[in-house]
Amino acid sequence: MPEHTPGTLLDELVDSHWETAARHAWRQYQQRGRGAIVFTVQPSADEGERTPLKFLTFNDESAAEEGAFSKLHELVRTYDPEEQVVAAAVLPDKRTVFDVYAKAPLPPEA
Repeated sequence: MPEHTPGTLLDELVDSHWETAARHAWRQYQQRGRGAIVFTVQPSADEGERTPLKFLTFNDESAAEEGAFSKLHELVRTYDPEEQVVAAAVLPDKRTVFDVYAKAPLPPEA
């Protein structure tokens, strides 16, 4: 089995959990505003083990624009919440990977 890159791992997480992720992202957007759903990847998690999704928002815009998560902040600031989801994965080694996804069903319909 080939080793996953961080990007392909995030793609697989989003592909396999799209409806849940889109539904969670839409509900959180309605309650808290723009943000990103966050998958936490556990190194020893069993195949069927579930880890709760988190939702990351930015409270300090100026710090976010210049900090370590400036690219993630830019994605959160510019995505279309009715058609897209910003997803991130925190890997076991504490690296974070993120991207914007647009799939069916759309977040309001998930």
